[in-house]
Amino acid sequence: MRNWLKDALLDVLALVLIIVYSITQNNVLEIVLWVYTALLLLSKILFLSTNFFHAKADKSKVPDYFYHIIYFLSLASLVYSSNYFLLSAWAIIWILSAYPKIKARHSKTS
Repeated sequence: MRNWLKDALLDVLALVLIIVYSITQNNVLEIVLWVYTALLLLSKILFLSTNFFHAKADKSKVPDYFYHIIYFLSLASLVYSSNYFLLSAWAIIWILSAYPKIKARHSKTS
């Protein structure tokens, strides 16, 4: 468990920043979150469009449910803050993150 927590540390930190932003509505923190969100969204798109990153991503031992919890709490915090643009970006990130797993399950059953 300890090893996968290290792998997920950046995601937990992002969640904490989103929660703090949702409570404080700090403009500087909003900019930081937009930059991080844009980079994360770009990485998800690159991941889906190339096979280069798949081997590295498969080495992570973080359980899928942990990321779903992170994304859900992030979205809930952004709903609370009423930042619907950032909320939309994080919803897209969640969908892009879940898509390969859904596609893999669907191809196994077909």
